Amino acid sequence: MSDMRPIEEEARRATAAAATTRYGEAINRYLTAGGYRGAAVPRPPAHRTATGVVVVGVDETPTSYTAVDHAAVEAELRGWDLRLVHVQHSYEISQAAKVAGEDLLSYLAERVHAAAPGMRVSRRLAVGAAAPLLLAEAYNADLVVVGHRHRATGVAFGLSVADRVAAHHTGPVLVVRVPDWPPELGFGSRPLVAGVDDDTPPGVLAFAVAEATARGCDLVVLHAGVAGAATHRAAAVAGVSEVRLVPGDPLPALVEASGQAAAVVVGRRGPGCVAEALLGSVSRGLVQHARCPVFLVR
Repeated sequence: MSDMRPIEEEARRATAAAATTRYGEAINRYLTAGGYRGAAVPRPPAHRTATGVVVVGVDETPTSYTAVDHAAVEAELRGWDLRLVHVQHSYEISQAAKVAGEDLLSYLAERVHAAAPGMRVSRRLAVGAAAPLLLAEAYNADLVVVGHRHRATGVAFGLSVADRVAAHHTGPVLVVRVPDWPPELGFGSRPLVAGVDDDTPPGVLAFAVAEATARGCDLVVLHAGVAGAATHRAAAVAGVSEVRLVPGDPLPALVEASGQAAAVVVGRRGPGCVAEALLGSVSRGLVQHARCPVFLVR
């Protein structure tokens, strides 16, 4: 199991400022915890919904631990359940490997309960190929969360587990790409950024508005193309704080904006992508280069 103490010490040092949004308060509670078995400041249980589950794929890497924190925050903001899924490869089958996997899941569940004692957390240990098993576990999930990089064995034919889950899951996927984690001061108060164009499905902006509302943060929309009816419609949507026009290829602008965003929301596929095939050029480019987590929405 990776030693997270240096990362946690840096997180505690870097997040001394008070949070200014619901999201900021929640994420700072994880970042300022005294360790994976440390005593975070308890929070009263969130209002629960009748249905709702966030599924997160976990392994023994620090990136995966960060993904668990983000998944737990998303579940807390909505009052949903959290399910931790750890997949071991078939060649790892042994009693020792099974015990190590169960210990990892217990370790991460304790981490979540230290910061959110009222959250319902379930655990699942599976054996096989990571992406197909995560997709099966997340079939009816309201949100799936994966780290940008699983272990090297999770990559095949140039595609990571995150690429495969994001391309094929039928619901929203959060890819936790945080190369500068722990973040700078004020991360929790950053806006949410949504990338849209005239062909973007309406569900993308609707998801972004709902996410910004749950977080209590501003929503900035980057509209690719020229000003027109779609631009005015986006500006008129309740919950949108600002609309910026992006001429030409939107990817560079979205990557740049990600450096000052808490997360980016984009549609999963671009024009010409076959259904159930790979990610569109913009969405895959963000998964590879964004400087914050990325929501991929149908």
